[in-house]
Amino acid sequence: MKTDRVLEDIKSKIDIVDFISGHVQLKKAGQNWKGLCPFHSEKTPSFTVNQSKQIFHCFGCGVGGDVISFAMKTENLSFNEALTMLAKKAGIPFVMGKIDQKTVQKSEQIRSALSEAANFFVNKLAGSKTAKEYLEERGVNKESLEMFRLGYAPAGWDNLLKHLRNSGFIDQTIKDAGLAVAGTKGLYDMFRERMIFPIMSINCNVVAFGARALDNSLPKYINSPETPVFNKSATLFGLNKAKEEIIKKNNVILVEGYMDVIICYQYGFKNVVAPLGTSLTVGHLQKLRTLTNNTTLIFDGDAAGIAAARRALFLICQNGFQAKVLLLPEKEDPDSYLRKHGGSSFGTLIENSKSIIDFIFSISGSAKTDTIREVLTLLAEIKDILVADEMLTELTNKTRVHESTIRQEFKNISSRRSGISTEKKTTPSQPDSSGISSGNSEEYLLLSAVVAFPEKTDYLLSRLDLNDIKDKTVFSIFQKISALTGEKNPAYILDNADEDERKIITRLSVDPGFDPAHIDRNIEDCLKRIENRKLNRKIRNAEISGDLNLLTALVIEKKKNIKEPVI
Repeated sequence: MKTDRVLEDIKSKIDIVDFISGHVQLKKAGQNWKGLCPFHSEKTPSFTVNQSKQIFHCFGCGVGGDVISFAMKTENLSFNEALTMLAKKAGIPFVMGKIDQKTVQKSEQIRSALSEAANFFVNKLAGSKTAKEYLEERGVNKESLEMFRLGYAPAGWDNLLKHLRNSGFIDQTIKDAGLAVAGTKGLYDMFRERMIFPIMSINCNVVAFGARALDNSLPKYINSPETPVFNKSATLFGLNKAKEEIIKKNNVILVEGYMDVIICYQYGFKNVVAPLGTSLTVGHLQKLRTLTNNTTLIFDGDAAGIAAARRALFLICQNGFQAKVLLLPEKEDPDSYLRKHGGSSFGTLIENSKSIIDFIFSISGSAKTDTIREVLTLLAEIKDILVADEMLTELTNKTRVHESTIRQEFKNISSRRSGISTEKKTTPSQPDSSGISSGNSEEYLLLSAVVAFPEKTDYLLSRLDLNDIKDKTVFSIFQKISALTGEKNPAYILDNADEDERKIITRLSVDPGFDPAHIDRNIEDCLKRIENRKLNRKIRNAEISGDLNLLTALVIEKKKNIKEPVI
C-alpha cells in the first residue's frame, strides 16, 4: 500500500483528539480542544487541537502537525516508525520500502528482545528462593509482583543471552537492546543475580530494566544503557501505571526508588513515579507537564535527601511546576515508612507537606537574611509572575520583613540573574512563534483561506501568480499545494512540509484569523492588494527608466483598480 494512502487511512481511523488525550489533558474550547503544551513549559493552555481538521498547534512555542508528527515527537520515533506504529494501531496492513523497513525493524526487534527478556526474568523469579525471600522481606504482595512484572536475573554469564539466541534474536539486536555487554571473550549478560524491575514507556512497552543486587555487591542498582527506544533522562518508573491517577488528582508524587513506587502503589498511593536512579531532569518534568503541574516531592531525611530536594526545587521552579516538599524521618524512605507505620500515617505526612518557602526555612542553618536571599534566588526562577507574587506575599508574612524591602531585594536578585535589560525590541515584521509576521498579511490571509476552505484552492491558484508572493515560506507552501494531484487540500502537504511551513499551516488551521462569513470578499480584497503591490513596483521601475508611456498606462490601471469595488 502506498504511503500517501496509508496516511489518509490512518487519519480517517485514528481521531487526533482521542490519540492526544492519552498524553495531554484536553478540554473543549469552542470548536477546538485545549491543554498544556507537552513540548514547552507553560501555565496557561495554548496547545490547541482542531478535531475537524485533525491538526494540533501550540500558540506558545509554534509546534504543530497531525497525528503522525505528534506520535513522532512524544514517542521519539522517526516518521517511518510512527507510520508503522499508527498503521498497526488502526489495523491497516502496510509494508514500506526496503530501506525504510530496515530502519523501523531495528527498533521493533529491540522492543521484541526487551519484551522476551522481561518474560524470561519473570519466569526465572518463580524458581529463585533467594529472590522470593527478598520480595517477601520487602513486603511485596502478589498483586504488585504481577502488576509491575518483577523478575529475576539468575547467576551465570550467559543465561539470557542463550535464551534470546534460541528465540531467534541475533547478537547485534541483543547488544543494541542493552541486554548484553561485549567483553574480551565475547558477549555476556548485562544483568546477573539481581532483582529485575522492568521500565516501561507510558504506553506500557518494556524499554529498559533496572536491577538490584540481592547481596552486598556494588553497585547496588544498575540500569540499562540508553538505546534507540530508551532515553533515561526522560523516563519515569511507574508512569504507565500512575498516569490516570495523576490526571484525576492533578498531582504527582515524586519519590526516589523503584521499591518506593511499588510499595506506595500497594498502599493505595497510585499517583507516584520515580526517576531511574538519577536526579530529576527537565525531560522528566516535560513528561509530567502534560498530566499535571503540581507535585509533592518526597525525600529521605538525611543530608543527601536535603541536597537532592534543593536541586529539584530549582528545576521545579524553572519549569512552571508548583511543589510541596516532604522530608521523611532520618533513615526512612516511603517504602520503609509505609511498612512500619501504614498508609494512614503516610497520608497525614503528605497532607502536611511543606511549601517551598517553609521547607527552605526548615532546613536552613543560615542567618535569617541569608535564608531570605536563598528563597528569593529560587523564586527568581519562576516565570509565572502571579505565582511568584503569591510566594513573595507568603515570604513577607513568614519573615515579617517589610514587603517593599522583600520586593526590592527580589528585583535586585532577578536583575543580577538576568544580566540584561527586560525591554523587548520588536519590529513590525517580527515573526511570532508560528513564523507569521505582520508584513505580507495578504499572502497569509490567502493561505489561511485555502487552509480553512480547501474547496477555494483551485479558484485562488487560477487567479494568483505565485511569483508575486514575497514571503519565501508562504511561496513554498503554495508551490507544494499547487503540485498536489487531485484535491488540493493544504493538509495533504503536512508530512512533506518543513518545520516553518508546518507551524504556519497548523496555526492557520486552528485560528484562520478572519470571519468565515466573508471569505469570498477577503479573497478578492487580498488579490486586489497583491495586484496593486505589483503595479506599484512596475510604476517605480517605469519612473526610474523614464518610460512615460508605460508609466501613464500603469497609473491609469492602478486608478481603475482602486475605483473597482470588491464584490
